[in-house]
Amino acid sequence: MSIRPCGILFLIPIVLGGLQANLFAEQTFEEIIEDAPPIHRVEEDWEFVVANPDPSLDIPQVVTVFGPTNASFDTHTVFELNHGTLPSFGEGGMQLQVWFSDYLLGYYRHQAPTEFATINEKVTYTTVTSINGRYLDMEVINGNSITFGTFGADNSLRARLYTNRDDLNPYHPNNSIKHSRVTFGANRVSYFRRNEIRFYDADGNLYAKSEADVYIHELH
Repeated sequence: MSIRPCGILFLIPIVLGGLQANLFAEQTFEEIIEDAPPIHRVEEDWEFVVANPDPSLDIPQVVTVFGPTNASFDTHTVFELNHGTLPSFGEGGMQLQVWFSDYLLGYYRHQAPTEFATINEKVTYTTVTSINGRYLDMEVINGNSITFGTFGADNSLRARLYTNRDDLNPYHPNNSIKHSRVTFGANRVSYFRRNEIRFYDADGNLYAKSEADVYIHELH
């Protein structure tokens, strides 16, 4: 897995003699969100290209992991594409699973078992973690591909849990990068990356975003 630097330029408004000037300060995205107000929504845009699929071998298989905390010890969601592993392995389609550390909270098998079969197919989708009242929502939206068409509309790939969390400020932007991967058939995927991550405050206003491409996998 190769991770490219996430440094960005952040625009800081400064008032000078009654006039507003814009100065650029170079900061990492982690530094920018460290002093954020209460964050209630985090969105991550993902993209990968299937270079040469093999339906007879059920490959490639791609997994995206996201959620409010580190998947190693707390609540997270696993989104499986071109396969599903629960309650036993199934080829094609997609599956959404919700976990607390190693404890399974539930899963949902979505779509008929259609499999990747198109050369150089691009797949895009957005993962969302949000606080809505006393609920924690983790969902996939804006999905688009040749094989599966559009997916994630109308809450069809959403998990909702009751929560005592007041915000998503502990959300570290590298958690999903650390745990997401091409689990099988990586040699048939040109690249798998996160294109953008966005943090929104309690009023729904965009607080900060990084447009840096972060690669989970890339063929050389």
